[in-house]
Amino acid sequence: MLEIVDTVYLIAYLKPDDEKHEDALKLLSMLSRDRKVSQVALVELDLLMKSRGFSSEERGSVWSLLGQIIPKDFVEALIPIDFAIAVKLHEERGLDYFDALMVAQCISRNATPITTDTDILKTVKDFKSPL
Repeated sequence: MLEIVDTVYLIAYLKPDDEKHEDALKLLSMLSRDRKVSQVALVELDLLMKSRGFSSEERGSVWSLLGQIIPKDFVEALIPIDFAIAVKLHEERGLDYFDALMVAQCISRNATPITTDTDILKTVKDFKSPL
């Protein structure tokens, strides 16, 4: 079964003092066709860096580093159905934009989210459980 890594572990990878740093190191060193980083997580990370005042040089350095550890084949790309599901999740469940897209990827692929975000975990679980 596919596992999809969320933004929280990209941030933890980049912050050695983060309590999830060691987990992030392990997760990102074990990417495969069955464990991929969400494209959503990459876009969200860039937006977070930009909004928190990272310079272009700092952002470029982060992307150069992540480019060395995240092969393109281990990024789970967004597809149109993900956006259709995300729109519904945003309206019906109140999920924010990035969380809704992450959940949508997991729903459309019957994948497991690798995250600590309780909104994502709960929503994916609700959709996997018989209603």
